[in-house]
Amino acid sequence: MQFVESFLPVSEINLASLDTFERDDFLGCFATLRKEAPISWHQHPDSGSKGFWAVVRYQDILDVILDTESFSSRDGIQAMFEDGVPRASQNSMLEMDPPEHSKYRKVVSPEFTPRALSKIESSIQARIDALLDKMAGKSDIDFVQDFATGLPMSVFFDLMGVSETDHERMLHLADRTFFSADPRFGGDQAGAAEAGREFQAYGRWLGEQRREEPTDDVMSVLAHSEIDGAPLTIDELGAFFGLLGSAGADTTRSSLVNGLDALRLFPDQKTLWLQDIDGHAAGAADEIIRWASSVFHMRRTATRDVTLLGQEVKQGDKVVVWFVSGNRDEEVFDAPHRFDITRSPNPHMSFGLRGPHFCLGAPLARLQVRLAFSALLKRFPDIEAITPLQRLRGSFINGPASLPARLGNRS
Repeated sequence: MQFVESFLPVSEINLASLDTFERDDFLGCFATLRKEAPISWHQHPDSGSKGFWAVVRYQDILDVILDTESFSSRDGIQAMFEDGVPRASQNSMLEMDPPEHSKYRKVVSPEFTPRALSKIESSIQARIDALLDKMAGKSDIDFVQDFATGLPMSVFFDLMGVSETDHERMLHLADRTFFSADPRFGGDQAGAAEAGREFQAYGRWLGEQRREEPTDDVMSVLAHSEIDGAPLTIDELGAFFGLLGSAGADTTRSSLVNGLDALRLFPDQKTLWLQDIDGHAAGAADEIIRWASSVFHMRRTATRDVTLLGQEVKQGDKVVVWFVSGNRDEEVFDAPHRFDITRSPNPHMSFGLRGPHFCLGAPLARLQVRLAFSALLKRFPDIEAITPLQRLRGSFINGPASLPARLGNRS
């Protein structure tokens, strides 16, 4: 995502309209808001009937997500949804506040620690190698379809216990959940509700299967877990699956694709990385994740009347924090619009930074990006994106549609 300065006045910037995120200067719009309107009201049918307050500066975003008493997750985490609209994350821990959220998080968090994930690192590497093998011999590829979609889809659904025959169906449902407004997925945001219901229904079915015949996967762990001495209900299993299954594949795909696009925009960083692929891998992975900002925003709902940055926010108002803006805040990051694999420190907020809702899958995302690019650059050091990244229509997940790439002569 290349920065283009915006000359729109604040009064013409509307983050509630999906059209804004198809503009070349949408990152420039956020720069304008950070400078002139750190909190602002945005109203458009794309955001539902209520509209929302937008918070765009790094520290202010952090203040909101840490204040779980004033700003709740219970009514949904996307700007577009109103209370009562079915969605994939509904009734999951992502739409809970402490202390309830903490109880549910403890059930599954041991499965996503770096130590636990080290047990599947070899299988992730095998998935990567298999995808690279399929690319060998080709001159041109679509990096989205030929690599970035297949890797996180297979890894995450393997972890959850989804049969390989259902991978594509589940990914399609996840995409509809996040990108139903895109013509490729119907062009109607109402489709997100239908996809969310179907996604959770699959999770309920899978949970029932694992209760009867447990295997070595996360759904089996959940199916035999208890909270306050009671087993998770079938609906709770569906909610867990809706959250974990829908989010895992789309966000890491976004990071992978935006990473290759960043190397197109900053070829000097690719040259530097090739000089020490393994040595730069961890830092480069974190910079890719900052750069991609795979989750553009998170929404909260005010639980009471509060004054926020001088504005009177009423109980029930949506308050949307924009991680994509915080990750480019000039007050926090030196040269924020430059992709720099040596950036240190790199306190990006792509995983929420900290707080009760810090992304559970952060270690898995970092691991996949690190392993994927290390193997990719060793196998195809001349790979390069040959056109700018095309994005899916949406303002929640930074979804890639297509990125044509040339593999080059060395492999």
